[in-house]
Amino acid sequence: MTTIELFLMLVRYALWQSEEGLPRELSANMSANILRGAREQGVMGLVCDALIRNGIKMPEEQYLECMVLTRKVKQANEKVNEGLQRLTALFTERGISYVVVKGQAVGAYYPNPTLRQAGDIDYYCDSRNFPKAQQAVREAWGIEADANGSLCHIHYDYKEVTYEGHFALTTFYSKKMDGYWQRLVDEDEKVTLCCEGGAVWTLSATMHILYVFVHLYSHLIGLGVGFRQFCDLAVMLHACREKTDHERLHGILRTLGMERAFRAVGCILTDCLGMPQQDLGYALTEKDRRYARRIMDIVKYRGNMGHYNKKSGFSGWRHNMESAGIKMTHFMKLWPLAPAFSCRWIAYEMTKKIRT
Repeated sequence: MTTIELFLMLVRYALWQSEEGLPRELSANMSANILRGAREQGVMGLVCDALIRNGIKMPEEQYLECMVLTRKVKQANEKVNEGLQRLTALFTERGISYVVVKGQAVGAYYPNPTLRQAGDIDYYCDSRNFPKAQQAVREAWGIEADANGSLCHIHYDYKEVTYEGHFALTTFYSKKMDGYWQRLVDEDEKVTLCCEGGAVWTLSATMHILYVFVHLYSHLIGLGVGFRQFCDLAVMLHACREKTDHERLHGILRTLGMERAFRAVGCILTDCLGMPQQDLGYALTEKDRRYARRIMDIVKYRGNMGHYNKKSGFSGWRHNMESAGIKMTHFMKLWPLAPAFSCRWIAYEMTKKIRT
């Protein structure tokens, strides 16, 4: 059994409690590789808990590392949940309309939300409520944040929790497509969701799935993503299978020009992560799987949010040059999956790099 095969078996166990003949014991080399992969792919809590729960023997050093990593993931979730409670309490008190997206609002769909690797807190307010949200954060928390060139959001930290406040959930680098997406978001029937950070407002199942996918793909074609983002989409599609309007979802994907990209990503959800294919709503083809293999190469090499196998660090002109090269490589591999979006995206990215 290869490292990647065992790694995916452990992730599938964490998502669906599917044991699939997991081994009883791991060598020091195999367990070290599995733990390194879990860190790089952003699924430490899921993999470590699967190893512990199945009583898989490993060297004491790796077993203790599993225990420590699992505790760290749970503690990080506790901190983010507290931050989410502070935010929603503030917005509710001020009468501010908002939705929370991704993050803890996706973690709610996991079998054990505390094992999902927590990140920042993303929220969206429409044009009428966003200024009110900025004012509330400024007055209550002393935070003065601006977009700093971002097309979609502000970014700030408070009490060791990172927040991204969105005035636009995403961009398609087209006024027409951005306007279409914005109308979908603003006209969406928001729903309440009970998550570890309390009850929050979020997007409808169909729109939230679309957003999580678009966010995943935007980062994939950029510097890359890890299995964490694919796990998020898989658990959402499965948990919301009866709430999702698949016909509408497919229609929006066609309008956005991203249907082939969704199908290729779907191959990884079904073939690698074990999500039932009926949850996807598509019959997948060998052509879809051919591009899925290209995606897997990026995921395995670049890791969570593209943070791995970089040579130039995270700032400076060398970083900018290397990032431009990575993005161009990913574009060349994947552009046929969403041609119009990909071409607009690469034009924007290369122009931005030249200016900086």
